[in-house]
Amino acid sequence: MSPMTAPARARRQPSSRRASVATTCTRWLATLALAAGATLASAPQAHAVHANSASALQAWGNNDYGQTQLPADLRSGLKVVDSISLGEHQGVAATTDKKLYAWGDNTHGEGSVPDYLQNLGTIDVAAGDGFNVVLGDDYNIRVWGNTPYSLDSVPQVIVDGDVSKVAAGHDHALALMSTGKVAGWGRTATGATLPPTSVILGTMKDIAAGNGFSVALSTSGKVYAWGDNTYGAAKVPSSLDNRKVVQIAAGEHHALALTEDGEIVGWGSNAEGALNIPALAPGDKWLQITAGDGFSAGTSLQSPVAGVWGSGATGVRQPPAPSGSNAVSVVAGGDFLVQGFRRLGVASAPTVTTQPGGVFRAGTPIYATHATFGPVTVTKTGQWLKVTNEVVSTVGAGLTYTPTNADIGSTLVFRTNADSGSYGTAFSDTPQIQVKGRLFTSISKPRIAGNAYVGSTLTAVDVTTVPATTTYRYDWYADGIYRKTSDARGEYVVQGADRGKRITVLVYADKEGYERIQAETSDATPAVSDPPETPGFQVQSPPRITGTPMVGTTLTVTAPVVLPSPGRTTYQWYRDGVAISGATGDRYAAGPADAGRTLDVVATLSGAGRKDATSRSGSVTVANASPAITWKAKQVSRSGAKGKVRVSISISAPGVPALGGQVTIRDGGKVVKTLTLVNGQVSGTVKLKRGKRKVTVTYDGTTGVSPASAATKVRVK
Repeated sequence: MSPMTAPARARRQPSSRRASVATTCTRWLATLALAAGATLASAPQAHAVHANSASALQAWGNNDYGQTQLPADLRSGLKVVDSISLGEHQGVAATTDKKLYAWGDNTHGEGSVPDYLQNLGTIDVAAGDGFNVVLGDDYNIRVWGNTPYSLDSVPQVIVDGDVSKVAAGHDHALALMSTGKVAGWGRTATGATLPPTSVILGTMKDIAAGNGFSVALSTSGKVYAWGDNTYGAAKVPSSLDNRKVVQIAAGEHHALALTEDGEIVGWGSNAEGALNIPALAPGDKWLQITAGDGFSAGTSLQSPVAGVWGSGATGVRQPPAPSGSNAVSVVAGGDFLVQGFRRLGVASAPTVTTQPGGVFRAGTPIYATHATFGPVTVTKTGQWLKVTNEVVSTVGAGLTYTPTNADIGSTLVFRTNADSGSYGTAFSDTPQIQVKGRLFTSISKPRIAGNAYVGSTLTAVDVTTVPATTTYRYDWYADGIYRKTSDARGEYVVQGADRGKRITVLVYADKEGYERIQAETSDATPAVSDPPETPGFQVQSPPRITGTPMVGTTLTVTAPVVLPSPGRTTYQWYRDGVAISGATGDRYAAGPADAGRTLDVVATLSGAGRKDATSRSGSVTVANASPAITWKAKQVSRSGAKGKVRVSISISAPGVPALGGQVTIRDGGKVVKTLTLVNGQVSGTVKLKRGKRKVTVTYDGTTGVSPASAATKVRVK
């Protein structure tokens, strides 16, 4: 449809009276107050949309025509919605920057904004059945979409009037003047375009339009209805007599009124339960109302998220999870609803400075720029978050952060936290960026020292870094095939499988707080070969053990006779074929542990330019030591036929200090006393018959010491 044209007129600035008129959008299916900043008890008048407007809309219900697919700007949280109206299958809205939006069914163009209206400053909007009405900031009305009944021909009385608000019904439209007068156009057969005398003579502050009927609300809070009364919608119920109403809404065939004490009164068709208003909890009050095709919805003090009752055929009674926590509005269309929330939107995400490769480096400061938000001014704070194995922790605040060694391997996120007060809080994050260590300035190329012979040891040398480190990794290769990673010494023993191959080494340097650096691969060695034959020694005679092989004696090695003479000869003594720890000299003192066991010695011969050689001596068996017994007897008393004799005994053996063991004293062949030797000494008293007695002292022996005995004659008086 082409736009409605009207005689040009000078643009008029809104009067103070116009500013007091509610600018909530009303159409044939709903009346919407976009914001309800105060409770009904404290502010019973219709609410000004600029006081507490929605910035993010959420739609649900039937989407056959795309009517729940809201424009991105209306979902973003970046723009404040000034007015919104939903028709049968389409919606239209204007934001506070006076930009116009349309969506949904576009059969007649009603679901999009015509080119000639793209730059129109918009004050108010209304959506009907397939058509839209817009009041521009030049105070002229435009109509587009399906426009039967001369809907696109606005009466001259309206063109000449000072319009402050528009409403759209099924096939008619209304205009509210700043003087409080109401005028209509479109289909006249229902009488919905012809206000009654009471409305003409009164002063109205709000209007709504349904299917063939209209509703108006006076400045005193009285409700008027007129038009087709087939379903009873054109007759205000007596229950509203002498009651002050603060909001009105018109659906397909029913209407709603919200009283100043927070009660909803409905009239018209209840075929689908649109008038079955649910009871509220004690102390709760309704704050907003809206009406659709066979259903109604509202919000209350305790439940700002819309409650819906009546027809649920199109899914309107199953609202989605709220897209915000600060619901401030609800508006109904023919078969869908839109709820508005006051929340912040992110206009641009925060940014951070990174190092080459898009990473952070420990020790290098990071500088952040805050995100931007809408639709209002916010207070911003910066927060630095570390993510380690999906565990998030706060590590800093402000716009600058310097990663530490503890951050290496984790990722960092900069977050802008925003607080707006009335529009709540929000945040925006940068992507997660990995923290890596500092960078080495340089690493030198390694060199391989040593001969490339099978069995020889190669060493990686000449590796230095800036800054210096002592931690390296050495990966060895033969003709480019990995062989092994060597330890900190950087050594590699050439294997038989390396024959004919060239050896290289790749060196990595590590340092706490630094990222690993790789050196250039070393130059390759010559091809690996077997080592040249090395001459050895000719042993003319083996080493020989001299000395008596007995516990307590020292044995000596006579050096082997060798050609040529070795530069160095070392020894290792063995007991029963097992090396004796620490016995590496040419002398060895046999001890108790050697008794009864064999000893031999191995000589190792070394010399420059020759292979080491070994030569083993013959073995000897170590005998026990022979102890020496010294003792004396002294009579100490006499009693009858016997005398008491004190016997003192001392036993020693070479190489065995502090002898122990059992000592037996016999008188002739009779045992008269058994004593325990301690540190080679023992004494005791025995009773012997008077006369000459043969006394024998017998030592039982111990480890490494043979048994022994000594006898003498003792005279007992």
